[in-house]
Amino acid sequence: MKSWIPEELRGKTRAAITVLCVGVLLTMLLLYFEKIWAAIFSIIDVLMPFLIGFALAFLLLPVVNKLEWFFNRTLFRKKAHPRLNRALSTSIAFLLLLALLAGFFAILLPQLITSVKSILQYIANFITSNEKSIEQLLLKFEFLSIEGEQLVIAWEKVVSELMNYTSLLVNNVMAIAGGISSGVYAVVLHVLVGLIAAFYLLLDKETFCAQMKKLCYSLFKRSTCETLIYWTRRAHKVFAGFITGKILDSMIIGVVCYVCMLIFRIEYPLLISVVVGLTNIIPFFGPFIGAVPCILILLLVNPLSALWFAIFIIILQQIDGNVLGPFILGDYVGVSAFWVMISIVIGAGLFGFAGMLLGVPVFALLYAIVRAVSENRLREKGLPTESGAYVRAPEKLREDRAPETSDSEAGQAEKEEGR
Repeated sequence: MKSWIPEELRGKTRAAITVLCVGVLLTMLLLYFEKIWAAIFSIIDVLMPFLIGFALAFLLLPVVNKLEWFFNRTLFRKKAHPRLNRALSTSIAFLLLLALLAGFFAILLPQLITSVKSILQYIANFITSNEKSIEQLLLKFEFLSIEGEQLVIAWEKVVSELMNYTSLLVNNVMAIAGGISSGVYAVVLHVLVGLIAAFYLLLDKETFCAQMKKLCYSLFKRSTCETLIYWTRRAHKVFAGFITGKILDSMIIGVVCYVCMLIFRIEYPLLISVVVGLTNIIPFFGPFIGAVPCILILLLVNPLSALWFAIFIIILQQIDGNVLGPFILGDYVGVSAFWVMISIVIGAGLFGFAGMLLGVPVFALLYAIVRAVSENRLREKGLPTESGAYVRAPEKLREDRAPETSDSEAGQAEKEEGR
């Protein structure tokens, strides 16, 4: 069927239709933003077990690959059994994960509970030993009053406040209890389904990848599919390198913090080291998030220890940010601290903790895509791709292109003279 649009107007027509469609989509997004966002979160909630499974498979993939390589060199060196090797490697990787979790709950968790109980007991003793200061504070807020030489409790205000707080506390406890029971059941169910999904994903990862490529080639052009496959592999490299590197970096920081706190005899070394290690997973803001509650805990116990810990954590995070982190992560991020901060803030605002953790690699990938597209466009225009060449733009670019222009004009003049 012959198109009714003239050949010379087809490009402009496609551009106009694209702009119109994008405008309609943006308008719909602005008008129904809350409903669209609620629908997205509903879909994510339904797919959460499979997202957990994909995340677990993604984290265990390097372990499975290493185990497969080891068994190919040792156990299956004479005769290859790829299916058996994959099943054995995947099973061992899951056993290692379960052993790590069991070790955490069996060894670290009781000590953490003991540390928390000790902190609560110290807070109770602190309140007992500072009754005078607390009484002055209650007098300031009119919970107590002085009549003559005796301290009289303002019963009416205390009773009314206690009734309000009691009713609020009961309602909150009931809501929290119901939420915790349903939340724990949902989390356990999601994790169990996620473990099963991760096992089958690792077991047949080549098959799933081949099916995705087949679907891609059936829907798009060959060049488009090759571009999508290239950026998918690039995304896998960025995410795998960043997440595994960040986890390893945080484990090292937690162990170093624990050893140094034992050496300097700072209180609650295990509890504080676990907090520092876990929060260090969050880029940029993680050290501050972890250090503040730890310093507050130490202030109640020993202000001098809090001071020494603050100095130590600043030195430790400087070493991590300038030496250990770049050595482990390499160039997987490749963006400045300013863009890292923006990506974390936006990710946290949209997706919470997961956004804080994944915002940096997502932005790094988008940054790489925009950089590749812009450099290709610059090459097509005959312009330099280095950022340093644009410091003095446009004067510098005019100076660089001036000889080319003069040569072309001279060549054109010679042709006209020859004619």
